[in-house]
Amino acid sequence: MDESKDKHFGKVVLFYPHTNPEAIVVSGIKCYKHYSLKRAYLGETFFWGLLPQAGDQLSFQFRKPLTLRRYFFRSGNGEHPSDKFYNTTIEALLVNGSQYSNSLNITADGFVVIGKFDNSGIAAANVDENLGRVVTLRLHVHSDSDNWAILSEIHIQGDFTR
Repeated sequence: MDESKDKHFGKVVLFYPHTNPEAIVVSGIKCYKHYSLKRAYLGETFFWGLLPQAGDQLSFQFRKPLTLRRYFFRSGNGEHPSDKFYNTTIEALLVNGSQYSNSLNITADGFVVIGKFDNSGIAAANVDENLGRVVTLRLHVHSDSDNWAILSEIHIQGDFTR
């Protein structure tokens, strides 16, 4: 390929778009300019949030409960590699969450902790189908950050069930 004709040659990838299940998207973290969580979820850009604080949450309430198969969240990007989520868990609110009250890590408000961001700013997992149908998936920040936070990739895969 002729590098002089490739308009993307040498550019840093800032976000990775995906088609996600229909959801109501809510951010407890104020976004910078037009870099909203909703636009990131729709694959239009990345989310860029101002200084996450302990207790902040980003939630995805699915229009139809789904059997979650896999999730992948990438924080930071090539231009702002330190703008990551730190000490942040991935939590799911289940249609029938009470059946797990003794066997899983459950938050005070009934969410099941299903993962967390690692040191490289990635949270990803294949989810056991026995978990059941998920109503809401959220990112829950547990400590104040010295940096802003970017979500450069949001990919939620699930099968809709009756």
